[in-house]
Amino acid sequence: MRLEDMKSDIPETPDFIHKMIQNEVAKQIQDTKVMNLQRRKTWTIPKIVAVAAACTLAVSTAAYAGVNLYHWFLEKQGAYGVAVKIDADSMAKETMLPDEVPKVNLFARYIPKGMSWNDEYHLQYPEHEQTGGFSFASVLLDKNDLGQVVQDQNVIDSEERTFGEYQGVYLKYNSIAKSGTFNQRIYLVCPDLYRVIMIYIGDDVSKEDAIKVAENLVITGNTTMVKTAGMPTWSEDMIAEKIENDDDEIITSVNEKELPVYQIGDTFDLNATGEDTNGEYLTKTISAKVDSIQIADDLQLLEPDKIPEEWTEAIGADGKLSANTLNYVKSGDGINSLDEIVKSEAVNQKLVYATVTYTNNSDEEIDHMLYLGALLTMTKENGRVQIYVPTEQSGDGYDRITWDGMAKTGEMVYYNVSENYGNGGNYISSIKPGESVQLNMAWIVNENDLENLYLNVTGDGASYEFSENILKNGLVDIRK
Repeated sequence: MRLEDMKSDIPETPDFIHKMIQNEVAKQIQDTKVMNLQRRKTWTIPKIVAVAAACTLAVSTAAYAGVNLYHWFLEKQGAYGVAVKIDADSMAKETMLPDEVPKVNLFARYIPKGMSWNDEYHLQYPEHEQTGGFSFASVLLDKNDLGQVVQDQNVIDSEERTFGEYQGVYLKYNSIAKSGTFNQRIYLVCPDLYRVIMIYIGDDVSKEDAIKVAENLVITGNTTMVKTAGMPTWSEDMIAEKIENDDDEIITSVNEKELPVYQIGDTFDLNATGEDTNGEYLTKTISAKVDSIQIADDLQLLEPDKIPEEWTEAIGADGKLSANTLNYVKSGDGINSLDEIVKSEAVNQKLVYATVTYTNNSDEEIDHMLYLGALLTMTKENGRVQIYVPTEQSGDGYDRITWDGMAKTGEMVYYNVSENYGNGGNYISSIKPGESVQLNMAWIVNENDLENLYLNVTGDGASYEFSENILKNGLVDIRK
């Protein structure tokens, strides 16, 4: 539906609401003590704006937005820390979140040249798909969110401002990576829709364009209603994510006797999941064998139509995988100091190409059988095995390592057998009793990690911890 057509569907805001808005604004202007009483700390408040009654579906929504004043507060903490919160007058704090709210529609009246919508939530340049541009999301604005403080670090630019019809904040974060990061954010408060709009912005977008897009963003509710129960709210999404959950124990070190380890060419059993011929879920015992591992410095082993697009960017003018620059980073506290690159070095990138055979040892055909390979790096010392994450290694004068290349362990990125089923397509369409299927998986890794590589083909994708499946079914030693 066009915006012009939507106007006729929006109910008129009642006169009594207009009157209440005028009275509330006049009260706030004349009595500055109302704001002062809410401030336990010194907060900067450059603008306090009444959010007009933009009723999209019902008069109750207009009443929620129109009567109340919503304000963003932003306070700098040290050189690079900020604290952000949303607050409102006492009437808003008593407003109950309804059982249902309208689904949000977004329309950009300004789009940077060369950008286009990938879908309803992503506005991006074609060459930077999923690694830049604008990514839009929303969370509920509940009365419990008002006054909640979100603390953030490594912020190098911040400001409160009006973005068209909405109040919001702009934040820019320090980034060690040269490109491909979402290092900017804009938060907009939309109380008429009971929402906070969160805009994640890539480093391929200038601040000027980021602000211009937000200023020209039209945010409306459509006729589809969604239940609020279970939906994330501002405080849940933004504050809870800052709190680490230590309830789940992650096992990264075990006695080597607890871990089955196989060699290339060994056959071992796994549990595979799929469907029977009636479409019912099933789990069956199969066997797996890593037939071979090949290491290459180009992509010639891969089927051209299945090569991930981003991998082609790792090929140099000579047709070989280009070197990867490792940056050794000393971490700042995010408040008074930023992360700093203390040294850099170039390492070669290599293709790891695995050939794996799965055999159905059961008496039943398995349809849509899921398979998944994952690389992990592991060391042995004093009878124990230890998983390590290459980027999390620390040393003399540095706390972690970053790079801009394609090198990555973890779940397989390339695979040559797939079907149009499920999420990702990494399924064998059918494997009959006694039948075997051979397939290939591949990764790009840093050359200095080849000596510590192990392959997990249990299907759970674990690469940063010893999962139950790994401890039960084992790993394959593919070290070079």
